[in-house]
Amino acid sequence: MPLQHLVDTFNERFIAENNLETAPLEYDGQQVHGRFGNLTFTSELKPVRLHASPELITGRDTAPLVFTPANSVDTTRLLYGEEMPNIVSLDRLSRTVHMLNYLTLNEDDSSLFLHVHPHHVLTVKKDHGAYFEDIIRRCGLPLRRIVISLTISPVYESQLLLLLERLRNYRERGYSTAVKFDEQVRPEFVERFRTQFLHRLAPDYVRFSAGFFLRAYQDHGGSRRRNALFAAIRHVDTQVLIGGVRANSEVEIIGIINPDYVQGRWYETQTSWMSSAQSRMTT
Repeated sequence: MPLQHLVDTFNERFIAENNLETAPLEYDGQQVHGRFGNLTFTSELKPVRLHASPELITGRDTAPLVFTPANSVDTTRLLYGEEMPNIVSLDRLSRTVHMLNYLTLNEDDSSLFLHVHPHHVLTVKKDHGAYFEDIIRRCGLPLRRIVISLTISPVYESQLLLLLERLRNYRERGYSTAVKFDEQVRPEFVERFRTQFLHRLAPDYVRFSAGFFLRAYQDHGGSRRRNALFAAIRHVDTQVLIGGVRANSEVEIIGIINPDYVQGRWYETQTSWMSSAQSRMTT
């Protein structure tokens, strides 16, 4: 189905469901934009790479790229701050924008990591993923390539079990799932997840930021506790993705950890090995 036709179809749906006066989606021939109140945004589709062969892109991690208000810095706060009204509608709209922009890449085998806000998961009481399933099928993608990524942190500690049980609902519908730890999370919180919750959900991916490992497990016995964490993750056949890689120091520690997948600005600047890989592919 042509992308403009999909945009028109989803605009009709969003207008009817939310009683809107103007269409929230717009396609300029290159990117799909979303409008929510005074916010206008599109997608940043960041490459997820195989750690063993980082020239291979295996997926895309989505993030909103805000155009208005002008000079916005903290896009996460703007789009997903707790004060944002109607987070469910915004979450659905942003994921639709990311999905449509992903289609323009024509990557037949890659996965698409779509973030769902914890408040959305808690607000929707049942049938998690049912609404978005129809959108995905209209886009012609199998559910298994869609990775529903849920960020957890101590902010939601009292509701953690409920969040993970509802994330399981997505998996039972056929989605892949990922648990992502908040940027500032402490090792104690991660280890509590390992001992109390990991076996209950066994997500397809566990995600960390590269900076987490520069802050955590640096004390005496840190290597042993870090190894225990990864042994538990491997035991339930879950894959590890480390994102936000920016510096050589982070790349060094990632080499020790040996995750399955990596993502970050550092890999996008390595033009030498990327050019070499492209040369090998064409010879």
